[in-house]
Amino acid sequence: MSKICILISAHKNQSQLLRLINHLKKDFDIYVHIDKKSKLNIKSFDNVKIYKKYKLYYADFSSIKVTLFLMKEALKNDYDRYIFISGQDVPLKSNYDIIKFFDGNNNEYLDYAKIKDNDGNIYSHQFFVDRVENYYFSDIVRKLINKRILDIFALLTKNIFRYKFANGIYYGSQWWNLTKNAAEYIINYIKLNPKFVRRFYFTIFADESFFQSLLLNTDFQNKIISDKLRYINWSRPNTGGFSPRTFTIEDYEELKNNINDNLFARKFDENIDNDIIDKLYKDLENSN
Repeated sequence: MSKICILISAHKNQSQLLRLINHLKKDFDIYVHIDKKSKLNIKSFDNVKIYKKYKLYYADFSSIKVTLFLMKEALKNDYDRYIFISGQDVPLKSNYDIIKFFDGNNNEYLDYAKIKDNDGNIYSHQFFVDRVENYYFSDIVRKLINKRILDIFALLTKNIFRYKFANGIYYGSQWWNLTKNAAEYIINYIKLNPKFVRRFYFTIFADESFFQSLLLNTDFQNKIISDKLRYINWSRPNTGGFSPRTFTIEDYEELKNNINDNLFARKFDENIDNDIIDKLYKDLENSN
């Protein structure tokens, strides 16, 4: 059977996170990074490694730092499969079914699309081009630099110093399911190609294009299936901002109708609706 580890990036909801960890650790080794700014207080235990190394900032390069850090830590041990999820995921399939799905399966599961592939939606196409061709400064940088200076720089970069690199860039979900070969390749590649890493320092939502762009420009492209194996609903946001729907008990049937093609779902928040979380974990208990 496949030996699988779970990498988790978390920043809130301690009870919900512990419930996720305790469910998964029965069959998987767990590596969790908690935002250094977070008040979560969880220590390593059993086969669960907890780290609090980096401060995470919305939409900037810090999320890639966290992901790469977790990969490096997990690669110190021998696994067949590396699954990256958030602390606000809930499994839709049992641990056994997850293991069974990946057993003897050498495909890479990484959601992607090529930025220069215009799907006819001019707005969305230009939106993703601008993501990687414009410079972006994170919130922490904006707090340190005068707004007028940032506005001038933004104008210059948009019209003069704009990146001309979108043609080789792919985008997709930051959540993925990779083999040991792919994980090792990523870590070795960034050691040998620091320029590639620097290219994403000032890219907004860089974690949604970094891994896609790295792997899809290699021979791995022939083994990549464009599927994150998670059910996420972007069509009905309910918490404001650029964020997918936070599921509630009203979404139960929708989640069950999408269980066949997905291993996990996100996102969930115990402070918004804990009933749906209870219901899904109860289903998992009954499936064993």
